[in-house]
Amino acid sequence: MLGLLRALPFLALAAAAADTFLVRRAQEHRVPEATLFWQAAILWASFGLLALAPARVTLPLLRRPGRDVPGRERWGVFAGALGFWMALPVLVHGRLDRFTTIGQDVSALASPWPWIQVVGVILALAFAAWLAPRATARLRGSWTALAALAASLGVGLFVPAAGAAASPVAAATAPAGAPNLLLLVWDTTRSQNTQPYGYGRPTTPRLAELARESVVYAEARSVSCFTLTSHVSMLTGVYPSHHGASLLRMTYDPRATPSVARLLRAAGYRTGAFVGTGVLRANTGVVDGFEVYDDLVDPPVCDTHAWALVHDVQAVLARLSPRFNGNGMPHWFQDFQRPAPEVLNAAYRWIRERDARPWFCMVNLYDVHWPYTPGEKAKAAFVEPYEGIVDGYLFRGDSYERPPGVARGARIQPGDRRHLIQLYDAEMFELDHHVGTFLEALDLESSGTAVVLTSDHGEGFGEAGRFEHDDICEPQVRVPFLVYEPRGEGREPRKGEARVRVSGVDVAPTLLGLAGVPVPGHMTGIDLAHEDPEPDRLILVEDRDKLHAKNHHYAVYRGPWKLLQTGVGEGAKVELFDLRIDQVGMYDVGDQSPHVRASLLEELRALRATWGGDAERFDERGVAGNRATHALGYGGGDEDE
Repeated sequence: MLGLLRALPFLALAAAAADTFLVRRAQEHRVPEATLFWQAAILWASFGLLALAPARVTLPLLRRPGRDVPGRERWGVFAGALGFWMALPVLVHGRLDRFTTIGQDVSALASPWPWIQVVGVILALAFAAWLAPRATARLRGSWTALAALAASLGVGLFVPAAGAAASPVAAATAPAGAPNLLLLVWDTTRSQNTQPYGYGRPTTPRLAELARESVVYAEARSVSCFTLTSHVSMLTGVYPSHHGASLLRMTYDPRATPSVARLLRAAGYRTGAFVGTGVLRANTGVVDGFEVYDDLVDPPVCDTHAWALVHDVQAVLARLSPRFNGNGMPHWFQDFQRPAPEVLNAAYRWIRERDARPWFCMVNLYDVHWPYTPGEKAKAAFVEPYEGIVDGYLFRGDSYERPPGVARGARIQPGDRRHLIQLYDAEMFELDHHVGTFLEALDLESSGTAVVLTSDHGEGFGEAGRFEHDDICEPQVRVPFLVYEPRGEGREPRKGEARVRVSGVDVAPTLLGLAGVPVPGHMTGIDLAHEDPEPDRLILVEDRDKLHAKNHHYAVYRGPWKLLQTGVGEGAKVELFDLRIDQVGMYDVGDQSPHVRASLLEELRALRATWGGDAERFDERGVAGNRATHALGYGGGDEDE
């Protein structure tokens, strides 16, 4: 056992160095830090301690019978046995994980190919363990150990990822006086709970101040109800079925639909993004065009291959026993999100760097997303005394019990809904305070900064029986949309309410318009800085972020009408809503207005046909997504939708 313990530090450091190097290759946009290596070393050392018992049993299999074993060869026996059992679970998990999909679909494991790969891993590790004592027998003891230790430390602490992706090179110098650009995305913010949109509670006083100096678009809709899909549309100016990203395809091709960040970078802007959620990890493609992309929302070790095993073990334990599943969040040290002050402070430090170029900064703030857990001060101001069946964790909360076969919202009463909304309002108040402090420090007027503030989607609290944002009823897609135009140098900024219909696809062309950069022809959206939408403008909402195409939603708006198609193909369900008398979108009036329904259905199909949206193919088994999607409530199944 003593020999195994002596081998443990060397193996832990070597494994941590390899894991760190692989993480840096996958996260080339991040500045290498020593924290990742040391955290990985501690995790691998923990694996080593767990591997001591099976390694001790394995030792006799590696010793050559009938001869004395020299010291160096004996060390190789210890290292081979312990290394085998340390690496085996991580490598086997890594192989099998490639065949599991979002929504916890493991059907692919029924085929022989993943298990053939597992056998290959076991044989390769067994050969390495057998080879270890024979290799160490030829080496020069302590000097070799010191060299191995130095190599592990050198790789883990100092070697960045090979071939790090270069930022796009600016092709021009921004003209003098070009404004700075700030895109503020208040994730999961429904407009009806903010003061600029007439809410009676003082949830957003700082936003109200900004709104008085901005153009406030009263009829704004998100393009979808999923964070990644909507952000890609905001950055590319095209609808989701055009850029292709979805819950089942957690990436998009920036070559086909380049990001506004890339276009601004080429025009002489420096570009940075700071996000509050793991759903917007750089490997989704959202990093395109950003010189700095800050997406580290959890401890660095959570990106390692070793932690991927820990994560999934936690998930399995949480399914087996409630004691491992605290309010639907079983992931120790990892919650796939970070609070607004951390995001805003990082953005502010980057903005204040010495650089003569104007800047474009995207900030995603995740604070009002589920779970609704405001601080005590905001709670005291907004939340009334309550004793009921829900808390801020809603249906995943330990306090909410749902009998089998009962719809998840069936037990929610008006008092429960009121409590959830009050928790949400309190979180909104906290977020508003943090953003107000950030904007005050930034001093928009003197810094010549333009702001586009919006949300990726809204949130449901029981309207039409819908909760959170797994559908596209009106509270789930009506979002704030404000444009604050830059001041100074003879500019006459516009402000006031605009009662025209706008969409998330308008974000990218509007940012380009504010910067004086031509809007490329492929963008579907409108440059709101220079163009007023037609009063009867047609806009689209696409919810393709479901595990099954039969549950997809597509909606178009024209005048007071909203047409909703659920599903695809001949079996799709079509509904029509008159938003003049039904502001949520609950009552189908298609039979009373069949000509309107037929006309809008044709417009829906014609609009999506312009980029081939109807030709999309859906792999209903899904593909592997990043772990944040399921942990934050995405992809849990369609039975409740």
